[in-house]
Amino acid sequence: MRALAVAGMMLAVSACGIATVDNRGYVASPDIAERVKIGESTREDVRGALGSPSTVSDFPPETWYYISREKETVAFLKPELVKQDVMQVEFDATTGKVSKFVRYGKDVVQDVQYVERKTPTEGRSVGLVEQLLGNLGKFNTPRDATQARQ
Repeated sequence: MRALAVAGMMLAVSACGIATVDNRGYVASPDIAERVKIGESTREDVRGALGSPSTVSDFPPETWYYISREKETVAFLKPELVKQDVMQVEFDATTGKVSKFVRYGKDVVQDVQYVERKTPTEGRSVGLVEQLLGNLGKFNTPRDATQARQ
């Protein structure tokens, strides 16, 4: 019985060391860069070769981004970024052909520093009790609801 308990504990502890891999976004094949030709490929060519972009720029020049990330999580620890690939495809406004093709890896990733400030809102502050009891009596009765539909 004791051996069974020890074996169970060893199995549980070894399971904590197994990493969970999480892949997100666009999955690119290794030869993808050869499919996009600067000065030759059009939007249709790029869409046919790469598919729909992950995101498109809002400002000129028109730029398509294909983004993929791979993270590993071991047990309850913070996920670790293992691999990131961002492909940037920029199009010329006049010809509609690819003017720039760049790939970025994990080495250019920067953490975003969040600002803890709060934007003040105008109006009065409502407490918890007012929020809970504030809607009493504001609901339609079944008779009022049928009159509203007619």
